[in-house]
Amino acid sequence: MAKTRLFVILLTLCAYAAQSARITGFFKNARPGDRVELFVPHYYVDGHSDTYWVQLDQQLAFSLEAPLPEPQLAFLVFNFNHLPVFLEPNDTLTIEADAFRFLQPLALGGRAGANNRLLQQFFKENPPDYDEMNNLRLKIGHWWAAVEPPMYERMENLAPTEFKAFLDARKSANMAMLKDFSATLPGALTPAFVEWLSAEITYSWAYHLLFYGHVFAKRHSVQPEFFDFLYEAPNFCKAIGSDWYRQFLQAIIAWHLAKDEQTDNFYAGQYALAGEMLRDKPLAFFRSEMIRLAFSGERYREILPFYTDFVKTNPYPAFEAKVTDLYEKVARVSPGLPAPMFTASDAKGNEVSLAQMRGRVVYLNFWASWCGTCLEKMAKFDHYAAELERLGIEIVNISIDENSSKWRSALTERGFKGRNLLASAGSGLNIAAAYGVEAIPQYFIIGKNGYFADKAPTSQPEAIKNQLLVLSKTY
Repeated sequence: MAKTRLFVILLTLCAYAAQSARITGFFKNARPGDRVELFVPHYYVDGHSDTYWVQLDQQLAFSLEAPLPEPQLAFLVFNFNHLPVFLEPNDTLTIEADAFRFLQPLALGGRAGANNRLLQQFFKENPPDYDEMNNLRLKIGHWWAAVEPPMYERMENLAPTEFKAFLDARKSANMAMLKDFSATLPGALTPAFVEWLSAEITYSWAYHLLFYGHVFAKRHSVQPEFFDFLYEAPNFCKAIGSDWYRQFLQAIIAWHLAKDEQTDNFYAGQYALAGEMLRDKPLAFFRSEMIRLAFSGERYREILPFYTDFVKTNPYPAFEAKVTDLYEKVARVSPGLPAPMFTASDAKGNEVSLAQMRGRVVYLNFWASWCGTCLEKMAKFDHYAAELERLGIEIVNISIDENSSKWRSALTERGFKGRNLLASAGSGLNIAAAYGVEAIPQYFIIGKNGYFADKAPTSQPEAIKNQLLVLSKTY
């Protein structure tokens, strides 16, 4: 077989001892040069995912390697089709498939061959839906739990005993599938796969029961004894690569806080409760995830002391990667720190600088002409412009548009009030880059002294306006 060349599209450093899995294969009815990819989603560890790819050689064969942090699902991609495969560090998998029926492999071999033959059988009986846009999301406490529409429909229509009977039957059938396969081919399945699949079956069952019991508690008069199923779903599991286990962890801890009606310091509360319920890698995952969510949701004041604790006490440094970058971004714009100075020309050609606004509260809003959510919020905010201006509050809208003509057209069409600047029109560094803005809508509040001030509890225009009014009187 001709030697193939490995191209790495995204490469992140994994703090685990990087141990790779190797996949080799042959695709009949394909063409030399066709691209084969392996997507490895290890965001739950370090906040990143990697894609590796090769081209089919003249014999329509390929070989590629990919580092893996944990035994987990990866996705072999060919002609835009995604085939889920289970891999673990130091694994080998051989695959033979027809290019026209890629999702139904002709043969699976190597150390991971039996694992993936059972996996294909399991997914045939339990078709997965990896498109998160198809999910419905409802809150457990402050955490948004997801469920697929067909399952949600069952929850709406089934009484507690009926719904549990449905999930119990599905769980029993899947466990029987695993047991029968193991009995037919003793020793063919690896221990890591058996542990992972058992976790997927158990925690999918437990997650959906918990979701049902919380969301439909009043509608279906769910009684306390319904939650006895939790005795069969231990909080600790070694299969951290199981997505259903990770979702269950987030749901169960959020549920405990919601049940106790703890709504303040929600992320900090979860961080502390996790220390009582978890240990080892599950604890490292959960705490890093809470820090990530709090930083991303601008609850950094609440979680910041726990970030420091996590860095000092966490024995699994790989999980720190997904929070350290966020911390560095948040730290630059935290309340009490000086806001980066800038000077730029507005839409009328007038020079505007942050220094000119010293002594006033500044609402710094980042947007773009192509951002529908931004335009909607700015239109609502315009209703407050006269009141804010009267109180000496500056509205500064900074567009991240790369095309200045589209920016000017949006301003002409919509007539947004306040000072309107283009991020790239500043002298020196791009204004958005100086403030670490990578997604919009995004805003900051700068106090009269030129330092960052606390944001509103939510990003709704009315909440922001109220925070600005408070700061104009007291800050």
